[in-house]
Amino acid sequence: MSIARQLAGNLLAFSRQTFTQAALSQARTALIDTLGVTLAGGVQAGAHKLRAVIVPCAATGNSRVFGTDLTLNALDAALLNGASSHLLDFDDSNSWLHGHISVAVLPALLALADEQGKNGETILHAYISGYEMAVRMGKAVSPFQYRHGWHPTTSVGVFAGVAACAVLLELNEEQTATALTMVTSLASGIKSNFGSETKALAVGQAARNAVMVCKLAQQGFTAGATAFEHQQGYFHVFNGLENVDTAPLTERWDAPPFILDTVKSNNYKYFPCCYAILSPLDGVLALREETGIKPEEIEQIAVQVHPIRFPHINIPQPESPLAAKFSLHYCVARAWVSGTLTLDDFIEKERFLEVATQTLMHKVTLTCHDEEITHSAFITLTTIDGRQFHKRIAGARGSSPAIPLPDNLIEQKFLDCASRVLSAEKARALYQRLLQDNYK
Repeated sequence: MSIARQLAGNLLAFSRQTFTQAALSQARTALIDTLGVTLAGGVQAGAHKLRAVIVPCAATGNSRVFGTDLTLNALDAALLNGASSHLLDFDDSNSWLHGHISVAVLPALLALADEQGKNGETILHAYISGYEMAVRMGKAVSPFQYRHGWHPTTSVGVFAGVAACAVLLELNEEQTATALTMVTSLASGIKSNFGSETKALAVGQAARNAVMVCKLAQQGFTAGATAFEHQQGYFHVFNGLENVDTAPLTERWDAPPFILDTVKSNNYKYFPCCYAILSPLDGVLALREETGIKPEEIEQIAVQVHPIRFPHINIPQPESPLAAKFSLHYCVARAWVSGTLTLDDFIEKERFLEVATQTLMHKVTLTCHDEEITHSAFITLTTIDGRQFHKRIAGARGSSPAIPLPDNLIEQKFLDCASRVLSAEKARALYQRLLQDNYK
């Protein structure tokens, strides 16, 4: 039996179970967080540019483009919402995938749900199925893809989008296997586009492709049955077979759902920058509060992170506010100057070019530590008069049960993001509806 057929069978068997309230609650939190950042992303320049290209030639339909009055066909709504969901890089991430699960699943899933008239727990159920696929595919092919330069949110996450859509559309095993093999030819996304609007465009395109292949499978469209394991198939081309473990895909999916995993659970961002920067930021802000040292008194802020985190956040001189989301140097300097980081720190050029921030940025250094813990970070602060202060951070808030998020963080983050589009009253009302699984 082909990998795709085994994968499809396992997915559909997994999706037929009754999920616990704990699992549904985790899915609801992910959906709320993602909708919030999608609304905020939809008013960014990149979203306006993309709509200017797509909307004039897009067929209308019942699928909402969030933050606008547009209702389009499911494919183009998935594309536009997918790009908006990731434009601010404020969405959740997961260390099994080495990418962002919710934006790989929800834009496609919600576009189809609008088209099909689905709501409530049906959406949460399909999301959990897509989440399971994301983790298992991540375990199979990452971290190799991540280290090699692929962006797993799209090169791997697209299979999660297909899985969720297949469950929502109630595809049979053959159709689901076909959709999965079809999308092997559409999987893409490279890390060289980090810090640009193209990173988000790839997410939108993955969402559109997920919807498209499921609809094509319904029509009997064909694909290579061995597209995963073929000598010129997905595993060989993207990884090399020696860097693939197919067991998470082919074994029975009868363990507890990965959405309940506490070792590598979904990680929610509380600062709108690359997740790899959050641990260092926690340490920097702790030292700022403890020492009260002013920016002009600082000689150096030396940061150490795990080697897997280093390459894509080692941007000493970012070219734009958007690129600064991946610059540890900018994020650390800006946080020390202002005491926090907000969306506007990565949107408004005046903040990006502020003199104190730019001056301090040149005093930030980044190297690698030799711990195995990928979330940990070390910070050494040296003042002009020779004093030194040290801080080790085991992980960003929310990265493990021992380091929880503040109780109201997701709510406050949603309201902050949604209020960029809606009035405070409407944002609050939407949040309350989402808590009741009402997405209309």
